[in-house]
Amino acid sequence: MKLDPSWPVSLALHALLLAALLLLPRPQPFRVPAEDAVPVELVAPAPAPVQLPRQQAASAAPLGRTLAPATTSKPEAPTAQPPSMVKAHSFYAAKLLADPRSRHARQALATFAPDERAIQLCNIEAMEQIHRWKAELRPDLVVPYATGDLRIAGGSIHAQGGAFRAGGRWYGVVFSCDVTAGAVAAFEFSVGEAIPEARWAEYNLVAGNPED
Repeated sequence: MKLDPSWPVSLALHALLLAALLLLPRPQPFRVPAEDAVPVELVAPAPAPVQLPRQQAASAAPLGRTLAPATTSKPEAPTAQPPSMVKAHSFYAAKLLADPRSRHARQALATFAPDERAIQLCNIEAMEQIHRWKAELRPDLVVPYATGDLRIAGGSIHAQGGAFRAGGRWYGVVFSCDVTAGAVAAFEFSVGEAIPEARWAEYNLVAGNPED
């Protein structure tokens, strides 16, 4: 029987191919990456009846009146022209809290008094509204009474001197927020200038890690 002269070449090629396959690294098992946590951070409440950490050393004011941050002996800056407000037409706090990754935030909210719960809902709404207004800003914390008054009347929250932290920096913010039946029903805001780091301690603003 006469052999095909190309058979030895074909056999050698198959042998080389088999050896190459055996040397290839074995595929690793697929691992589902851990999901990022929803950026919801709550401001710790102070003792009742008014949950404002900057008011702990002062007498609590009844609801419906103006609550101001701690006063200093420094002269007041000239009153600036009020900035124009951005009015929201969609609201996101409820959706963020419904996310399974916000379970701890939901549990914490359930322990708060009604007025403090309304403040926290408005803080969460403020973070998402600011991010949707300007995508490069990703707030991770809001202090609604950092540099100015906070007024509470029923379910209406008016932050006249708030601040939010984004990318490791603090910015001023003013917002008005209405909470009805446990959900945000109206919201408008205006973002101010960056707050100089030299004044963070004055306003009890804590530093954070800048975003990547």
